[in-house]
Amino acid sequence: MARSDPRTFDGSLAATPWSYRLWMLAGSRERFFETLTQEFGDFVRYRGVLSFYLVNHPALVKQVLQETNRGFDKNSPLYDRFRRAFGDGLVVAEGDQWKRSRAVVQRVMGPGPVRSYFDLMVGSADTLAAEWTRAAREEAVFDAAPEMDRLTLEVIGRALFEDGFDEAADSIRRWTQVIDHYSSKAPLPIVRSAWFPSTLNLRLGSTLREFHGFIQAMIDRARAAPAGGGLLSMLCQPAEDSDLPRLSDKEIRDEALGMIVGGHETSSVALTWIWYELSRHPEVEARLHEELDGVLGNGPLAADHLPRLVYTKMVIDETLRLHPPFWFENRNVMREVQLGGQTLPAGTMVAFSRYALHRHPGFWTDPEAFDPERFRPGAEENPRSTHAYVPFGGGPRVCVGVHFAVQELVVLLASLASRFRVQVDSSHRHAVSALLTMRPKHGLRVRVTQRRPGTDR
Repeated sequence: MARSDPRTFDGSLAATPWSYRLWMLAGSRERFFETLTQEFGDFVRYRGVLSFYLVNHPALVKQVLQETNRGFDKNSPLYDRFRRAFGDGLVVAEGDQWKRSRAVVQRVMGPGPVRSYFDLMVGSADTLAAEWTRAAREEAVFDAAPEMDRLTLEVIGRALFEDGFDEAADSIRRWTQVIDHYSSKAPLPIVRSAWFPSTLNLRLGSTLREFHGFIQAMIDRARAAPAGGGLLSMLCQPAEDSDLPRLSDKEIRDEALGMIVGGHETSSVALTWIWYELSRHPEVEARLHEELDGVLGNGPLAADHLPRLVYTKMVIDETLRLHPPFWFENRNVMREVQLGGQTLPAGTMVAFSRYALHRHPGFWTDPEAFDPERFRPGAEENPRSTHAYVPFGGGPRVCVGVHFAVQELVVLLASLASRFRVQVDSSHRHAVSALLTMRPKHGLRVRVTQRRPGTDR
């Protein structure tokens, strides 16, 4: 099939029947939006209890993302729910608040600062590798999903709070689980309103009080001590020669909360899907191992190895295409805009599904196939110059933690895959759960076998 032009949308708007297939949202949410695009096209007006415009063409997605902060913002019911959990952090902030915080967080999460966390990432992988060595020896079957969650929470937690994370690790895990659970719920009226005294609302309130208290104690410690190497210390102690604004304690609390909750879950889910796909595609796994063995030899992973791990990064990219963790995006129309030849009034919700976009047959060859080769540098299908592939978003609100996330995924995958094979066990039940993130519904039951012993750093 000839590939369509991702730069130009020449289609038309289609409208669904009232509340068409709304029942699917109770089950396969990702399939619901994919079904709408398959049956009605790349620009759909959905009418019903929940009304919105759905876009599934790179040109339309590009306009929505690039015009965010001008024609579109995050004042939608879905993001209003996130505000209860994340305050005024970058996830939901608008206007001057967003500009202030973005400038500061972007400085501490840039490529240079992120490189300093290489040893921390490898150290966390080494700790898990010791556990996997025992699991391999005992031929144990275990769920890899919570292990990835624990691993990535440890990485971002130590990057943020340094030694303070280890002191409160169990509490931080409990707090983030409550916030994840709250954020994954649909913003239904009344029952899910902040004032409604539901068990989950009350539990979120007490969790936020505890979590904010802990973060404030870490802020007080960082402000009183010389600047450390952690992200929180850098947020609290801006460089002397910096003209960036100084964030208040509340602003820092909100940013820290967004970093640790959002920063670990997406990476955790991505790693879980990587193990799933490698187990299903032994030829890809073999090529990955070949690259890792050739680059690392018999030694440990080093920072200067990262640019040479080309195929490793391709495996990650292809997994994020098929299984984008944060799979659904939406915006509110700030003022009347022209989109796809249509006039959308202020207050309209515009949405797109990364799951559907990344599997669009007009922009991907054999879109359901797991094929890292499509991301080889220079490959014709490599769509980085278009918006057919947006795992980290785009435009002014592209994920501020993209450099941290990419380095983390490469380091953790290379550290573990160089030493172990991960095979999905026959007891695994495969199903997809698409809530806040898209993850295996029943976890991922696996066995590990050791490829080579650990190496001292």
